[in-house]
Amino acid sequence: MKKKILAGFFLATLICGFAFAQDSNALEAGTGTITYQAENTNTSAEEEFSFLLMNYFKDKNPSLVQVTVNFFRERQLVTEDMQMPLVGFYAELFRDKNLKEKILSEIDSLNIKSVSNFFHSVAEFDVDKFYANPEANPNVNDMFWGSFFASGKTKYLDLIIDNAVKYHDEKVDLVKFLTGDSACWSLASNAQQYKEVREHLEKSRQKGEAVIDYILNTDPDEIRMNTIFFIQEQRKNGLWQ
Repeated sequence: MKKKILAGFFLATLICGFAFAQDSNALEAGTGTITYQAENTNTSAEEEFSFLLMNYFKDKNPSLVQVTVNFFRERQLVTEDMQMPLVGFYAELFRDKNLKEKILSEIDSLNIKSVSNFFHSVAEFDVDKFYANPEANPNVNDMFWGSFFASGKTKYLDLIIDNAVKYHDEKVDLVKFLTGDSACWSLASNAQQYKEVREHLEKSRQKGEAVIDYILNTDPDEIRMNTIFFIQEQRKNGLWQ
C-alpha cells in the first residue's frame, strides 16, 4: 500500500507528492514530498514524525530527537524518495552542534548501518556551498522546503520562488520546466496551509508578479493539471519524448 508522510513540504501536504504523466509511468518530482511503500505497518510513528517536521519551524519541538529515532526504528531505512527533503531538513538542523551530536548518537544506537550512514553523511554535507549555486532540478526544491521547515528562514522560500519565476515558462529543457512548476505547485499548496508562506509570497511580488499571482490564485490541483497538459502538448509537438 502506497502511503505519503505529511509534513508541510511535504511537507506540502511531509512532504508533498508531485506526479507528472510520462507515458504509462508517473514522474514524481520535487515538491517537498516523501513517498514510500509500506505493507500493513503501524502509522503512528510515521504520522508523529510527519506532524513534527511539518510544524518544527514554529515551535522547535524538543521531542524531535525521540520522534526521529522512533520513526527510523520502525522504518529501518532511508528510501531514495525521502532523501532530498530530509537532507535539507537535517542539514539545517545540524547547525546546532549539540542537537547534531544528540541525534547522531541516538541514531547510531539503533544499529541500522544504512540509517547511520545517511545521517553522518548529512552531518558532513556543506549545505551552504550547495545552496550557493544550486542546480535546476525539481528534487532540489525538496531540499529547500526541508531547510525552511527546519528553520522558518524565508531565504529558503526565496530560492523556491526564484525557481518558480525563472523556470515556469521554460519550453526547451524539461528538467528546468519541472523545477519551475514543482516550485509553483508546492508554493501554492503550502501557501494554503501556512500563513508564513502566503505572506512571504505576497511580499515577494517584485520577483515576478505574474507568476506569484498565478501561485496565490490557482488551486494546486489545477497547477498540476496545467503542468501535465503542457507536457502532453510539448510531446505532441515532438518535444520532451
